[in-house]
Amino acid sequence: MKRYWSAMVPVLVLLSGFSAATAAWGAPAALGVVKYAKGNLQVTAGNPPVRKALQASELVAPGARIEAGNDGKAVIRLLPDQAFLEIRPKTVFTIKRVKSKDKRVRRLTMEAGEAVFGLKKKSEPIQCENAQTQATATAGRFSCKSDEKGVATFLVQDGEISVYNRPKDLTAMVRSGQKAVSDLNGIKVTDATDSELEEVGFRQNTIEVDFVNPQTEDFTTLEVEYETNF
Repeated sequence: MKRYWSAMVPVLVLLSGFSAATAAWGAPAALGVVKYAKGNLQVTAGNPPVRKALQASELVAPGARIEAGNDGKAVIRLLPDQAFLEIRPKTVFTIKRVKSKDKRVRRLTMEAGEAVFGLKKKSEPIQCENAQTQATATAGRFSCKSDEKGVATFLVQDGEISVYNRPKDLTAMVRSGQKAVSDLNGIKVTDATDSELEEVGFRQNTIEVDFVNPQTEDFTTLEVEYETNF
């Protein structure tokens, strides 16, 4: 009897693992994980949609609608490239993954408020849009703001973004140190002030720490996260 039970254990474990893998294959890949959450934050996701509080360590599903109240603040680490998305107070948006020109793009559709992005050199492209404007970036750090009239404001601290204005069918490149305002009249690009660029900085940061193996003298670099107050 003992020998029979021992033989069955690996089979049961294998079947259990297969079932878990099948469930994972059937679900869309998460867009990110919440690294920091504070204040009133709500997320609506799923089929049928369910609205609940957004909390740290929670996965962000494709198509999720996130609402930050007057005191709501969050930092999401985007997957799979480990880019960052910071959510400012009074912000409402929907995030999903779409195909654009045969490429996968993460698209954030703003209803109101401000979001800040920190993308790595090989990040999957991200788009931030409202009804009138769409900005696209593959690297760098920039903010995307939309007001109640649909005016979009972009600040680029690092890298560059392409801004498309739908009403005038215009596209402008906005580079490091610049600010763009897009509305019904078109796109206006100017130099950003130092105080404006400082607002694009993340409150959650990373540092690189080098470790050395004393036997082989090989170096390993790890990225360590640390948080500062909003």
